[in-house]
Amino acid sequence: MTERQLAFGMSDAQLASAPTVYSPDLFKGKQILISGGGSGIGKASAWLYARLGAKVILCGRNMDKLQTAAQVMSKAQLDVEIRRIDIRNATFVDQLFEDIWQTLGGIDILFNNAGGQFPKPAIDISPNGWKAVIDNNLNGTWFMMQAAAKKWRSHGRPGNIINMTTVIDRGMFDIVHTCAARAGIIYTTKTVAVEWAPFNIRVNCIAPGVISSEGMHAYDISSVESFTGSNPMKRFGTVWEVAELVGYLGSNASNFMTGEVITLDGGGRYWGELWACQKPEFFKNI
Repeated sequence: MTERQLAFGMSDAQLASAPTVYSPDLFKGKQILISGGGSGIGKASAWLYARLGAKVILCGRNMDKLQTAAQVMSKAQLDVEIRRIDIRNATFVDQLFEDIWQTLGGIDILFNNAGGQFPKPAIDISPNGWKAVIDNNLNGTWFMMQAAAKKWRSHGRPGNIINMTTVIDRGMFDIVHTCAARAGIIYTTKTVAVEWAPFNIRVNCIAPGVISSEGMHAYDISSVESFTGSNPMKRFGTVWEVAELVGYLGSNASNFMTGEVITLDGGGRYWGELWACQKPEFFKNI
């Protein structure tokens, strides 16, 4: 298999027409902020929410991606806006939420989808590489969570936070930095789910397994070819399947759920293993 043959994610046309189990007006009148909304799971979730009547605000560092995603959605008569933000900077994050409250009147749901990592054996990760992933995945998510919660508390409004994590029941080899960051997000979620319940703010996590998204291009081809062997369904999940779960957590169907981590990995945590880089010779005969 060559890199030219590898196609990940879903096209805009597919996202515009993918079937959904939800009512077309489920999120009518709702405003939803999605970080990292220019591609992958974030963009798929934006399409779902917008198709179901919501106004979506896509934010991230890459304005080209955001503008491209928003233009196509706007042409489909969907309500979408974009904001540039570096979530690693708490001051910028506070300014983002102030702007949204001033210009749009606030949000109802925050989907913390932004993040990223690079595959490398743990022993070879540099201090800067470690800090970069922790800062983006853990600190950035926290800054967004706290800023949203402060606004909801001060305005006396309920809130709903959905955090992106990963399946870390037994770790994920060759991406120790993201496992550390995502574990932090999970236990932050569990903690504030209790602390913020008096403010009527719910906080939950999703933990996807191997998902066919643009992010797969960061990995070596030979490694990616083995990823479907990490779950008993022997396939990649789709960004739309994850988006449908994000939709559930944003809906009233999940009103009695907070502090949870929902795994969507095709059974991967019970069977199979995933090495982000190639599996070492030492383990191949085990």
